[in-house]
Amino acid sequence: MRRTIVPPALKNVYEQWHFAPAVVANGFVFCSGIVGTSPGGETPGEDGLKGAAATLSDAGAPLAALMAVMDSEAQFATAFEALKAILAEAGCDLSDIVEITTYHVDIARHMETFMKVRDRYLSEPWPAWTAIGVSELIVPGGLVEIRAVAVVRG
Repeated sequence: MRRTIVPPALKNVYEQWHFAPAVVANGFVFCSGIVGTSPGGETPGEDGLKGAAATLSDAGAPLAALMAVMDSEAQFATAFEALKAILAEAGCDLSDIVEITTYHVDIARHMETFMKVRDRYLSEPWPAWTAIGVSELIVPGGLVEIRAVAVVRG
């Protein structure tokens, strides 16, 4: 048995790009990778899904319409806020995460900032974590993509 998780703000992602932001199966929530995006690259605050929702409101919007938040620290926080919103739609929160995989552009340059932001969102007991350096991400200007697995409550 599986359940697809699609927050209203990501409905166009599901319909246009044919992938689920998350899937619940066998007691786990499997979250697709998320990058901190916003219209025009500005810092969106705590609405981590604002960027994807705004840039994909046009059904014909190309992938290149997505834009990463320009400030690295704000981009990382926006990605965690988006992950938090996706997990909330599944009835979970960040404390339910058991594993994260992060994909980093220019990993050595941004890791210290990323870890500082990560520690604002995650706490003990720490999830398993794999960090992978990559040359680029699907979102122009993206510095990190966060993929997570969480346990379903109850």
